[in-house]
Amino acid sequence: MMLSEELIELANKTIHLKAETQTLEVKAAHRGCPKRLYDTLSSFSNQDGGGILLFGLDEESGFEVVGVYDLQDLQKKVTEQCNQMIPPVRAVFTVAEIDTKPICSAEIPSVDLVERPCYYSGAGRVKGSYVRVGDADLPMTDYEIYTYEAFRKHLHDDERAVERAKMSL
Repeated sequence: MMLSEELIELANKTIHLKAETQTLEVKAAHRGCPKRLYDTLSSFSNQDGGGILLFGLDEESGFEVVGVYDLQDLQKKVTEQCNQMIPPVRAVFTVAEIDTKPICSAEIPSVDLVERPCYYSGAGRVKGSYVRVGDADLPMTDYEIYTYEAFRKHLHDDERAVERAKMSL
């Protein structure tokens, strides 16, 4: 779990670099909880090491500190979205203040390999599974989804017997 001081340090580094990363997504949240966090929740959960949602900076205003509308309600609403993921995501929250404005982080842990892909239940496994590429959440390809399922079911296509094949030439 991140300490308040570490959250402030992360926010200041993000303000300085003016960029999101493979493991960091910035959301303003000064006018309410972002409605669709599912793509990012999925992509962070599906990568080793997870990721961090940082609320209270506005990317569109050059990563200016705008604060969050309500720390308590934000955590409640983010948790509600986390609970709509399969398997459910268990975010770890940290709060802090920069220039008297509240900020909040939600650390999204990675899902165990055998439980991947993590996806939004409202969209289903095929349309609700995402992967993080740089600072973007991209829909998983059919092949990426299949790879996880093959791993989970211990499928080894190259070792399966082909029923109609003969041993003789």
